Amino acid sequence: MNLEPITDMPIIHDTFSSYIDPHLDIDAYHADRDSISKTGLDLIDKAPAIFRAWQSPDAPERVAKPGQLEGSLAHCAILEPDEFSKRYVVGPAVSRVTKEWKAFEADLAPGIVGIKPDQYEVAMRQADSVRRIAQIAELLSSGRPEVSAFWTDPETGVKCRCRPDWNHPCGDSGVILGDVKTFGDVSAHEFSRQVARKAYAKQDGFYSDGFQIASGLEVLAFIFIAVSMDYPYPAAAYMLDDASKDAGRRHYHRNLNTYAECLKSGVWPGYGDGIKLISLPNWALTE
Repeated sequence: MNLEPITDMPIIHDTFSSYIDPHLDIDAYHADRDSISKTGLDLIDKAPAIFRAWQSPDAPERVAKPGQLEGSLAHCAILEPDEFSKRYVVGPAVSRVTKEWKAFEADLAPGIVGIKPDQYEVAMRQADSVRRIAQIAELLSSGRPEVSAFWTDPETGVKCRCRPDWNHPCGDSGVILGDVKTFGDVSAHEFSRQVARKAYAKQDGFYSDGFQIASGLEVLAFIFIAVSMDYPYPAAAYMLDDASKDAGRRHYHRNLNTYAECLKSGVWPGYGDGIKLISLPNWALTE
């Protein structure tokens, strides 16, 4: 694997409005309604009506999922360690419902998040675990986090976007993309199950193909960096084999085709209006 870095990645534009933007704010990225992301494709996979509902100005504000803060802490500690103290301040080792904690939070500057000492300790240990993987430490030694990519899918004409966690340029014609995932069990067996359950193969294909179009650089590899949320916070790095990557590409193409059809027809189907006959899964029938 060639990890020879270059110093920067320019914003690249072409006649198809495909480009990369290393400086786009994360909120502006998520607010984009002209292109579809992998998260949007996942909603299309459920039902186009669900995706359409979340695009509405009347959609409720998304509720933070359990563990979301801890995942953000891990991302920052691993990918942007110099930014950690600018975003988070360690508070006292007391409950968040105490007067002491509330007084601490009241003194925080706008945009700064207060965290517990144990949350800080876990994030630092996770970052250490990741950097003990030699090839990943080299990957993270140069490059840039959170580069937004926008492109037009050549088959459907659909506008797309992605934002890989890490971009490591290699020479003048290639780039390696990395994405950090946090789980309890990061063993190869369990992570492969998570890849299937959360459609990470679709992410691999969508990001790899899209970033290549947007940047004009060959995507040499897409690497998943998996780090545990549980002591002793082990980490591992994985790449998908060719068969899995091909399955991921087929998956995102199916979703894009459905999205393109909905855009053209103006019809966003849900789960159907009639009554459907369903069956138990095979494992339940045998038991």
